[in-house]
Amino acid sequence: MSFRPWQEADVAEIVKLCNAHDSAIDSEFEDSSEEEIREELTGFFDEVFAEVYEEDGVITDLVSAQVDHKRKRVEIDVFGLPSKHDYDRSMQHALTWIKKNHPDYEVRSHCNDKDLKLRKAITDAGLHLVRKYWTMRNYQPDRMYPKLPKNVNIRRADFENEKATWHFLLMDSFSDHYGFQKKTFHDWLSKQEEAVLQDENGVFFLEENGLPVGFLVCTNHRSENQGGFIDKLGVRKNFRGRGYGELLLKWGCAYSVERGFKDVALGVDTGNETGAVALYEKSGFKSANVWLAFSNSE
Repeated sequence: MSFRPWQEADVAEIVKLCNAHDSAIDSEFEDSSEEEIREELTGFFDEVFAEVYEEDGVITDLVSAQVDHKRKRVEIDVFGLPSKHDYDRSMQHALTWIKKNHPDYEVRSHCNDKDLKLRKAITDAGLHLVRKYWTMRNYQPDRMYPKLPKNVNIRRADFENEKATWHFLLMDSFSDHYGFQKKTFHDWLSKQEEAVLQDENGVFFLEENGLPVGFLVCTNHRSENQGGFIDKLGVRKNFRGRGYGELLLKWGCAYSVERGFKDVALGVDTGNETGAVALYEKSGFKSANVWLAFSNSE
């Protein structure tokens, strides 16, 4: 009975463990795909520490520590088999590794707000609540693409050849979002090329008089659940207040319906000061899951 590095032969069991953990906590949770769990195991950022706890031949816990060197931050993620897990043990295992390898880095973690035991383990480890996020879902998305003003056009981006424009729109649109850190085109592109479940037809630019001022990114993160997913949506700061965010949101919904998806989901920071939550609620999205973010930083 001990922690050990995960192995390729463990993947199927780990996927079942992660989904069992989340579905036991929240009935609205949708199963994660193998691709998403593999990303958890191989790393979202620059480096990852991922180990499983095995007892009598059964994997009961998974803990990962995702290292982001640019932000000097480590994100701990913990999963446990219902009734057999030990959250405190997993948190301490990750913290021991972080203290040894990245002692000056900020430590973060997160959990579903219904997961009271994991929340206690996180706060007992010295982290405090800093942010709340929602997964929102539109159960009856409009199949009609929105009517556009005469000087506005929304078009599909050339996935391979217009990434510089995509990067520019992202950096400008998200620059005032909580925790967002600008990346050079090279750094962003290297991570983008590693991203899983991308939809090469799902990136759109909104143009005003031919100038790109907004963007929409739809991905395949919920395709196994017959659902659409809006991964990112943004409008350049100087072009906000013109209804472009709503147009892009409606476009993403119609595109998802066109693909045959039954509903559409997205994630949002409830503290977002751009009015995103109000926009999504106005457009028929409702909170499906609530996630809490914690940090040991003041």
